[in-house]
Amino acid sequence: MKLAIGYSTKDQVELTRQTLPRVLDRGADLYWCDGSKTEQGLFEFSKYGSDERVFAASGIRGGADAAIAWKLSTMLASPNKYTHIGLLENDVLLDEDWFEPTMQLFEKGKRDGLEVGAVSARSYVDRVLIQRDGYAAMLNLGAGFVILTREAAEIVLRTFRTAWWKDTVRLFAQLSGIDIRTYAAFRGNEQWTTTDWQFEAQLAARGLASLALTPAKVQMVGQNPPLEQQGLQLVPWTSGSGETGHVRHQAEFERYRSVLDNIRKGYVKPDFAGAIPRMCDTQIFFPHMLGHLEHTWQGPLELKWSQGFGPFAYRAGPGGASLSVRLSGICSVLVTGGLTGATVTVEDRRSGFRAKPDLPVETEIVEIAVPISAVPRQIDIRFDEGAVFYGLSTSQPQLIDSRFRFDWSQLPEVT
Repeated sequence: MKLAIGYSTKDQVELTRQTLPRVLDRGADLYWCDGSKTEQGLFEFSKYGSDERVFAASGIRGGADAAIAWKLSTMLASPNKYTHIGLLENDVLLDEDWFEPTMQLFEKGKRDGLEVGAVSARSYVDRVLIQRDGYAAMLNLGAGFVILTREAAEIVLRTFRTAWWKDTVRLFAQLSGIDIRTYAAFRGNEQWTTTDWQFEAQLAARGLASLALTPAKVQMVGQNPPLEQQGLQLVPWTSGSGETGHVRHQAEFERYRSVLDNIRKGYVKPDFAGAIPRMCDTQIFFPHMLGHLEHTWQGPLELKWSQGFGPFAYRAGPGGASLSVRLSGICSVLVTGGLTGATVTVEDRRSGFRAKPDLPVETEIVEIAVPISAVPRQIDIRFDEGAVFYGLSTSQPQLIDSRFRFDWSQLPEVT
């Protein structure tokens, strides 16, 4: 086994001093992604620059999702060819004995008939899908701490996007027969969820299970507000009986194991979208996933973090920017006027349709509908400086280039 762990910090030096030692002594290479801006934060980061166990990068901007994308991309691209790839944030304090029990989950799951793609020492009560002895199959582990097989890390990066909660609910119901709307964080909501709320769903859709230790072997430090005010509870320490209070769904587990096995064998294929989210026939192409379409960009772009939808949006830089994309069917351009208001021009090169709305200062995303037919044609979009592009939605499935692979290097810089 060759393990690398991507570690994220942004100032909060007191948290780093608590949590970093718990991973440095475990024989893993550490890829440290730092977004610190304060003198103290930058100094703390610089102290580890000569440590041969640490591959450090400072100035990674663009929010937590850009940091996750950097970590996954960098570790996967390493010539060291890691077999396992981890993500860790500096507010997760691992127990001193976290390593062996966590890594043993891969083998425990295998003995129970599962192919395991992801494991964690952290387990939240509302994210347990099925309780087992000493571990749980999870509907969510989160990017705060997770260790992925190389295959699983590649899946997560290739499908890196926000997700529609109802799709996740439907998938886990099909896999296990359990309705997670009765207890999970978002209950019966209809909403987008952040990227790390769909890692496990993307793995499960390919027959891979995600497991976590129960009880949890972590503490969350520096939480403001505290966990209980966030509606979160780590799976608690057990009594001498070993019980955690979670119901063991044996019949549901047997179905879960069987369905995942049938997915891996190719007998069944769940209807769960990969890199391109879908609602009925409508597809949504976030800016960082446009490589799946025939398109070209011109002009400067800046990265804008859009955690709940995307999670990346692109802002037109000085002098503006333009996008040409080949599409069929009715489409909508998803934009805002940015911080100061801006004009966006949309033109269908086949029909001559043209729209040039002046967009107000950024509030909600505006949809500019382009009434085109099923015949593919080129759509030209010109963004004045400051306009923000959130993506495209199309009324029918498009011709997808499956060769495209997203990674961090393709994102615009943050200014």
